[in-house]
Amino acid sequence: MIKINLAPTAKKGRVSKRKPAVPGRPTVKLPSIQSTVLYIVGIVIAVLIIVIALFLQHNQIAGINRNIRDLNVKLTELQVYKATVDSLKKREMELDSLITPIKMLNQNRFFISHILDEVSSRVPEFTWLTILNISQNEMQVKGVTASNLLVAEYMNRLEESPYIYNVDLTVLEKKEIKNTEMMEFTLTANCSSDTSIARSQ
Repeated sequence: MIKINLAPTAKKGRVSKRKPAVPGRPTVKLPSIQSTVLYIVGIVIAVLIIVIALFLQHNQIAGINRNIRDLNVKLTELQVYKATVDSLKKREMELDSLITPIKMLNQNRFFISHILDEVSSRVPEFTWLTILNISQNEMQVKGVTASNLLVAEYMNRLEESPYIYNVDLTVLEKKEIKNTEMMEFTLTANCSSDTSIARSQ
């Protein structure tokens, strides 16, 4: 047997169909205010550091330039003193060149006086000197005597001098002087103001 229910039934709620999701525009996330402030503060600090470094470098360069200018001024002032010192040195050298020969003449004068005294004081009897030549450390003595023995004696006496050494007989010959037979001789020797040299010979 077939039953048919004719009573109205409760309406079922409509089930809304979900619409398919429509793809939206991509969203851009902006940084937060705090991070923005920190970023700006960091840039400001970096700029300040660069400005301070440039300022310090500029001051340092300016100080170096001032030092260079001061040194150039001092160098210019010193050039005047240097020119004066150079002039004085040149004058001193000129004076030395004039004084040195005078000193040498004084030394030679005293030395020659010693040699003259040594040569004349050691001449034996009956012996006369005719020529005495002194050149630097060499000397030549010429004279006449009555005997060969007197020539040898004179040579020995000269060798005893602290200023004369290496006495040598170069000429010995007979010569008639005023109807008298004499011996003419020539001696050569070395001489030095340094007595140690003569003693070592």
